[in-house]
Amino acid sequence: MDTPKTLPRDTSSGNGGSSGTMEEEQRGGAGSAVDVGGSPSHGDAGAASAPDEASAAGEAGEGNELVDVGNGGASSAGADTAGGASAGGAEPTGAGAGGAGGAAGGPAANVVKVSYGVTRQRIDGFGVATSWGAVPPTAQLDAFFSVSKGAGLSILRNRIPFRENPVNNDNFMGSGNYNFTTTGTGTDAYKTFTLNWNNWDLSATRKLIAVLNGNSDYQVPTYFSTPWTPPNNNTSRWKLGVADYVNSPEVGGYLDPAHYQDYADVLADYVLGFASKMGAPLAALSLQNEPNYKVTYESADWSDQQIHSFLTVLRSEFEKKGVFSALPGFTILAPEMENFSESLILPSLADSNTASLLGIVGAHQYEFGPWNVASYAPAPFSQSIAGGKKIWVTEWSTNAFKAETPLSSALIFARLLQTDLTSANISAYVHWWYKDLVDSSGVPNKNLCALGHFSRFVRPGSFRLEATTRIGNDLLLAAFKDAAGTGLTLVAINRGAADTSFAIQLDSGTLGSVASYRTSASEDLQSLGSTASGGSFVNVTAPAQSISTFVTTVQR
Repeated sequence: MDTPKTLPRDTSSGNGGSSGTMEEEQRGGAGSAVDVGGSPSHGDAGAASAPDEASAAGEAGEGNELVDVGNGGASSAGADTAGGASAGGAEPTGAGAGGAGGAAGGPAANVVKVSYGVTRQRIDGFGVATSWGAVPPTAQLDAFFSVSKGAGLSILRNRIPFRENPVNNDNFMGSGNYNFTTTGTGTDAYKTFTLNWNNWDLSATRKLIAVLNGNSDYQVPTYFSTPWTPPNNNTSRWKLGVADYVNSPEVGGYLDPAHYQDYADVLADYVLGFASKMGAPLAALSLQNEPNYKVTYESADWSDQQIHSFLTVLRSEFEKKGVFSALPGFTILAPEMENFSESLILPSLADSNTASLLGIVGAHQYEFGPWNVASYAPAPFSQSIAGGKKIWVTEWSTNAFKAETPLSSALIFARLLQTDLTSANISAYVHWWYKDLVDSSGVPNKNLCALGHFSRFVRPGSFRLEATTRIGNDLLLAAFKDAAGTGLTLVAINRGAADTSFAIQLDSGTLGSVASYRTSASEDLQSLGSTASGGSFVNVTAPAQSISTFVTTVQR
C-alpha cells in the first residue's frame, strides 16, 4: 500500500489567463539544513500565482543565462562560503579550482571506479510541466532548454484540459453530453469527439513547442500528457461520487464504468490529434494525475482494479481507432501516484493484455521532504522493472524546502536526483512548474542549476554506468555513457564541509580531456574549462558544498 502523503498542499488560486481561476496543488513547507533530518512539523510556504496568458505565451519576464553568469571570481581562493565551500574562482584548470586536476603523481587516494562496459538503465531525459499555461517567458528559454548554455531540458509534460467548472470551464469538450459522431456498429462501433484544440492551456504549450522546434539549440524530443480528471459536468455525469456536480464537477469522484468506452475514445482522439494540432508527436499518455490522493481541486479517484479494467477497454478502443499502428513509438504511462509507489499498477502488470500497453510506470515523490532528507531511500519498482518497464518520476517540487538557502536547496535536489538514478533506477525525471526553478524575481535559481548538472549533459539515449556512487557520507556520484558510446559524464555532489579529491578511473580505455562545470555558493553551472587526463584516469576535486559535472570522451 502507498504510504499516506505527509506534505500539506495549499490549493490557493491564481490567474489562469482567460480560463479564470486555477485550482492546482501548491507544495509548501518549512525546511531544515541539509541532511540533518529535519523537523516533522512544517507549515505552508506560500503559493505562486499562475502565469497570465501573456506570460504563458512567452511575452513577459526576464532571466539570466545559467552558464558563465556566476561570480566565481568574486571571492578569493579558499574563502569560506556556504558552510566551507571554497570559491576558487573560474580558473580553467587545476584541482585547486575544484575542477579536473590532471594526472600528475598517479591516481588520487579516493578512486571512483567506472565500468564503461557495464550499463544500467537507459536515460530518456529530464523535463518540466507546462500545466495551466505555466510556460517559461522568452527571456528564460535559454536557461531551461539550451543544450549549449542552459539546463537542456528534453521532456515536456502538459495537462489535458477537461475541467468543466461553470466559472472556469476549459471548454475542451464543449458542454452537455458533448458532440461526437459514431462509426461502425455493434462491438466494432466507436465515437469520435469534437475537441477544442484552441483551448487556452493547450495554446500556451503549442506556442512553446513552436519555439522549441524552431531553435536547434533546444532539443526536446519527448512530450507526454496527463489528465487531472475525466470529462464531467452536471449533464454528462461521466463520473460517479462527485460531491457537487453543478459547481465543481471536476473535483473527486471516479469514472463511471458505463463511460469507460467513451473516455477511451476521447483519449484516442486526443492522442491521434496531438501531433498535427500541437506540432510534435506524443510519446506517452498518462491515465490520471495522483489517482489516490484526495483533494479539493481537479481530480479523480482510481483503484488498482479500476485502472486495470479501464486499460482493458482502452486497448480495445485504441486498436479500433488505429492508435498503435499510427504511432508505433507511443505508449501508456501510469499510475502517477503522489508518492513513489507502483502499487496501483500491479494488477495491470500481472495481465499480459494490459501489461503490454504500459511502457512507463510513473510516480511522483512527495513523500520526500525536510522530515526525511537524511534517511530517504526510494526502493526500486521491482515488479515494474522485472516486467521491462521504464520508471519515470513525473512530478516533484522543491517548495517544501523554501526555508533552505538557495545552495542548500540545490544540494538536496541534486541528492534526490542522484538517489533516484542510482538506487531507484529511474529513466526520466520531470519537475513541476518552471516557477519552482526561478527566484522571486523570476531569475533561474540554483535548483535549475542542480537539475542542469544532469539534464544538460546526460542526454536522451544515454545509459547509467556501473560505478562508485558514494565516497564517505558526503560525496554522491553518478556516471553515464552517451548514446554514441564514446562519452562519459560524471556528476559529483559534495554535501560536506571539506573539499574531496578523487580519481575517475576506467576499467579499460583512455579518457580524453575532461571539461568541468560547477555550482556552488558563487557559481551557477559555471564552466571551468578542461584539462588532459592520465589515460585511464583523471584526478579531480569536488569542493565542499558544491555540485560538479565532469565530461570527457572515451576511447576503447
